[in-house]
Amino acid sequence: STRTLEAPPPVLRDTFITVNGTQQQISIPAGFTVSVFASGIPTCRGLACSPDGVIYATAYNGNVYALPDHNHRGVPDSTIKVATGLNDPHGIGFYKGQLYVSNNGAMYHLVTNGTSRVAVKYDTISLLPSAGGHHSRNFVIDTIKNPNKIYLQIGSNGNMDTTDFAHRAQIVEMNPDGTGYRTFARGTRNSVGMDIDPRTGALWVNNNGMDNIFGSGTELTDNNPSESIYLVCNGANYGWPWCYGFRLRNPLMMNLDTSIVQTFDGPVAEVLAHSAPLGLHFYRGTKFPAMYHNAIFQCYHGSWDRTPPAPPRITVMWADTDGKNVRVTDFVNGFEVLGANADSNTSHYFGRPVSIIEGADSALYVSDDQEGVVYRITYTGTPSGVAPNEAAVNFGLSTPVPNPAGNEIHADLTLPIPERVEVGVFDAIGNRVKSVLDDVISAGDHSITFDAYTLASGTYALRVVAGGEV
Repeated sequence: STRTLEAPPPVLRDTFITVNGTQQQISIPAGFTVSVFASGIPTCRGLACSPDGVIYATAYNGNVYALPDHNHRGVPDSTIKVATGLNDPHGIGFYKGQLYVSNNGAMYHLVTNGTSRVAVKYDTISLLPSAGGHHSRNFVIDTIKNPNKIYLQIGSNGNMDTTDFAHRAQIVEMNPDGTGYRTFARGTRNSVGMDIDPRTGALWVNNNGMDNIFGSGTELTDNNPSESIYLVCNGANYGWPWCYGFRLRNPLMMNLDTSIVQTFDGPVAEVLAHSAPLGLHFYRGTKFPAMYHNAIFQCYHGSWDRTPPAPPRITVMWADTDGKNVRVTDFVNGFEVLGANADSNTSHYFGRPVSIIEGADSALYVSDDQEGVVYRITYTGTPSGVAPNEAAVNFGLSTPVPNPAGNEIHADLTLPIPERVEVGVFDAIGNRVKSVLDDVISAGDHSITFDAYTLASGTYALRVVAGGEV
């Protein structure tokens, strides 16, 4: 399938990081620093930031950890074992101050002691399919578009194994108490990375593609299928195991009528095959340069079956809210050391990124299940590099007001300086349904008016971009 073109990379500089006593070379954009925040967390997987700014981590050893850094030294003051015996926990998050964790068989609410942070009770919110492969159960809690909804991914039973197909290879929706459990989208083989777009409230995920669909060790298999990123729509089917990419047929699964294949939805972006995408996070902070605000950071675990290997890395991706104009490039690389034959058998990894989140300090935190550490990525460049565009920040937009008589929507826009302004109307799941304006306009007060006659009944958002600010 066709991969998304990679953007020109930022200027990466080689630097060194000491991981578990061994110095390693790594590459990261100029102005950024990566360090080991926490170590001694075997098979570290999921990450979350608590309402009081403490980083929490899950691990496949069955434990959940809290890593408070109250002294703001860039390392934990202590490592607190919050919970044990959870059988490969991965997903972790907070809802209204309460801690939620998912493992391969259930979703839990952990009742914790507020002083010690140690869980004193594990309440099972919902049982989950647990047999077979792809047992990472990640989730994200929507606080924007559908508040009080949890979206959780359940991977397929195997590579192309449709066992328990009714309950696997899908994303489910539920309430925080486990009620309202339903299938939200299907045909996602193993969509571990998940986040809510802060601009629209839409759900984005990445997906691990199939293996060996053109035979083991062939060039076609090495490069297909690409790993995918989806802007997930309610009720969508993304085609696994019959298709990959945008309705490309799996040659080993041709037992489906073409008319059904034509109903499948496709990805907004595709990246190097067998890269194993895991964590996905929209950067919401302001400490990084402005170009990274609302950018999508992703962790790639690296391949086990590709020649040359797909390297573990962290990428950054930019995209419009409707999934168009996607650009992706490396942000951190160097986790792979190529061997003599440049293949998975002779190469080795010194680290394998899994999850990526943002801390209360606007730094990025990245788990590594091979080294059992959490990395911390900060911006240490000049303050001017992160200062927002003052003119853009100060642009004014009034609340859109309907005019039923003319079937129009009206809003007032004020610009302090001339700017290129893009105005669009988006539906409730983030799809652009109408373009209103895309032009350079002068400083001053302007009226934005558009015809709403063609819009179906529903909820819409008016999005205005000026000077890079939304």
